[in-house]
Amino acid sequence: MRYLLGSADIKTLSQEDSVRGVLVRMVMEQAENADSEEIESLENALQLLLTRFKVMEDDAS
Repeated sequence: MRYLLGSADIKTLSQEDSVRGVLVRMVMEQAENADSEEIESLENALQLLLTRFKVMEDDAS
């Protein structure tokens, strides 16, 4: 179930030179050797991270 981790948008975010990019890369690296249960947890964590970054961006504008 790699809906988010395998997406083109996540690959693009992972190339950012930012805290968000570093965190996305870290999650992607963890997912490389993870089992399906761990991947589900990583997907959830990544979704929460990205949601939080979006809230922060919205608050700044």
